[in-house]
Amino acid sequence: MNDSTGKPPEEDPWGFAASKPKPRAVAEAGDDPFGAFARPAQRASSEGEPQVEAAGQRLSGVEGSKHGHHLRDRAFSLTVALSTVFALGFIAEIVAASRFIHLTGLQGLVIIYPLGGLGLILVAFAQVTWIDRIDRQKAFVRVALGYGVVFIIALVLIANPSERLSVIGTGLACILAEQMNFLLPLIVWAMLGDLFNAAESRSVFPWVITWRYAGQFVGLVIASFAPLLLTQLDIPLYTLLIACPIGLIALAIFLPRSLKGRALNQSHGEQENIQESVKSAWDFVGGVKAFRAIFITSSLVFVAGSALEGTFLSQSADWAKGSEAKVEILYGSTLLFVFIICWILQRSAVTKTMEKLDIPGSLALLPIATLIGGVIIVAGVQVDLLGVMLIGIVAWRVPWWSIDDVARRAAMALVPDQRRARVSFIVDLVPYGIGLITAGGILGIARAFDAPIIAPALAAVFALAAIPASRVAIRSWADALLSPHLKRRKRLAER
Repeated sequence: MNDSTGKPPEEDPWGFAASKPKPRAVAEAGDDPFGAFARPAQRASSEGEPQVEAAGQRLSGVEGSKHGHHLRDRAFSLTVALSTVFALGFIAEIVAASRFIHLTGLQGLVIIYPLGGLGLILVAFAQVTWIDRIDRQKAFVRVALGYGVVFIIALVLIANPSERLSVIGTGLACILAEQMNFLLPLIVWAMLGDLFNAAESRSVFPWVITWRYAGQFVGLVIASFAPLLLTQLDIPLYTLLIACPIGLIALAIFLPRSLKGRALNQSHGEQENIQESVKSAWDFVGGVKAFRAIFITSSLVFVAGSALEGTFLSQSADWAKGSEAKVEILYGSTLLFVFIICWILQRSAVTKTMEKLDIPGSLALLPIATLIGGVIIVAGVQVDLLGVMLIGIVAWRVPWWSIDDVARRAAMALVPDQRRARVSFIVDLVPYGIGLITAGGILGIARAFDAPIIAPALAAVFALAAIPASRVAIRSWADALLSPHLKRRKRLAER
């Protein structure tokens, strides 16, 4: 990507994302999820300093050096926050979803999915108005404290002897879990983007991602195996949810103190209402054809994936025959199995795949995998074998949690600082909200006709429709990199 200013190519800090006609291996990329986009261009550094390469590349000599340890020290508090958020989010998602499907069956999902999707979209639009205008740690504190308080309310309702109030509290916990797993990580990643320049992030982000995986693993293990102990002790399974408000409030107190004196984003000073802020973010998405195609692809894929997830949960509840513990163990163990596969792929295949396919090609894998998952679940429902349906869920979840997630982070790195968080909300969050709302309707149709096979069949249709949209993103990616919307420069010198 050449600048009109006449800079030599090696000075271009975003050359790592340019489309490559012939894939080129990156030496010693290891398990670095951003290694796929490195280029060999370098610039000289002062004697005695680690050699600094163009943004998106490795800092030569940083790995294992004092400077590398310094980068990790700077990232430590945010890494702990990210890991904790994912641990709490996974506990909340598995415990709340299992309890809700146990109490209400498919009928409950028909109601809670649209409510959850609408809640995600409304909260995302509300945060779009101020997320790029105020200090990000203030945003995190407000959201974490708010969720912590609402979780306490949900727990009070769940523990109520009234079955109706208990169902309402469980549904509220489901909605909170969805938001925790999406909104809070986006804010933390935005703070990490503020704290490190592009070359530094190339070195420290793989370490951050490793600890994010650790948090996910801890949450999945606790949610999957705690029922074995709690049922023996005659303790309600929802007791695990107490960890969520405690952890969120602790993070809201801990994070500002640990980040004291750190330079994060500064307000751009513009006072915008929600309409102006949403328009600003959407102008970016609408103005870059590749990002518009990614948005459409994501919306269609998440409709399909949410419908598949709902089908699997409802069939799991039927299989468990009234046992909440069985539903939670099955659902948690399934996601734990998915996580282990993702970790193996992260260590062995994600970087090589992204080297070959680049960002848009990597994002195009999820629609294909979701289509395959839909076909498998259709077969599983037809023969009434939960094990077959489990394979379908794995087929959809694995690429979503692995290569698709890494490719999205790489794509968001190209967005200017002042718009990155709000564009991320639009591109990452809104499609998932649309997916939940539409999937609720699909599950409602399946329930109305008493034909569970309808939901995965329609999911396969939506996944199939996402494939042409993903191809548009691939074809338009090279042109998108030349768009003035994506021209962003960040100093390589350490802040």
